[in-house]
Amino acid sequence: MIRATWAVFAFECRRQMSGWRLLLTLALASVPAAILWLIEHQGGRLVERQEAWSLALFALVPEIVCLLGLLLWVTPVVQAEVEGKTWPYLVVRPAGKTPILAGKYAAGVLWSTLTGWAALTLALGVLWPPQPTPHASSVLTAEDSTSRVSDESVQQILHGSCVLAALVALSCVSYGSLFALLGVIFLRRGMIFAVAYTLLEFIVRWIPAMIRQATVQYHLQGLLVHWMHWENPRFEAFFGKTEPWQHVATLLGYAVVLFLVAAAVLRRRELVAATEAAP
Repeated sequence: MIRATWAVFAFECRRQMSGWRLLLTLALASVPAAILWLIEHQGGRLVERQEAWSLALFALVPEIVCLLGLLLWVTPVVQAEVEGKTWPYLVVRPAGKTPILAGKYAAGVLWSTLTGWAALTLALGVLWPPQPTPHASSVLTAEDSTSRVSDESVQQILHGSCVLAALVALSCVSYGSLFALLGVIFLRRGMIFAVAYTLLEFIVRWIPAMIRQATVQYHLQGLLVHWMHWENPRFEAFFGKTEPWQHVATLLGYAVVLFLVAAAVLRRRELVAATEAAP
């Protein structure tokens, strides 16, 4: 089973290296940078406030770019094989259905994570370098003011980029399992249900009740607040006092449970092509 899973994973990774898929990845990764460039071009300096650019990148990369990548590369993992008439030939292999799902899931999550990291890198390139912050008591020439960069701003951007990179990986792993499950249950409408659930989760996460703790967004936002060291009573009242390791454990456990459920459903479900189901 391990060998079969690795074979599927390697094959899917080679498929992702095709020309049009690389162009699609580049276009998807360029969206946050283009939006931030427009904001900067209109005179808004997000980098001057850590919370502003951190929330902007969190909304653009882990919440948009990663989810769009997972919709494209994880949700239709089974549907693509059924519609391509290759499913009957794959499931008769000795390893069975689980390695197919696992290999495609791993490849989709890896590629979505790399796309998110590329989007984060391009977006940070728009925000870099931060504006110089000269002291009021010092007199600087024009050349000195353009070359001097605040060490504190640089450290904030580096720390924020590491936090957002970790959130990208956690978002892809957890949402990947959810979208894989939806793709297995709702074979031909998996992407529709995935989009509908994501929109519903964005609404539920703002409800001040226990139900919001069942959403991925609640834990991702909690990690953002804790890891960025935002000491704001409003944030603490909204996200509670949950420790970061509890958020991480919940997201990883969420991903493992949903993937096991998807594998169990796929093993017990019989999938046939439309022409084979006709009388």
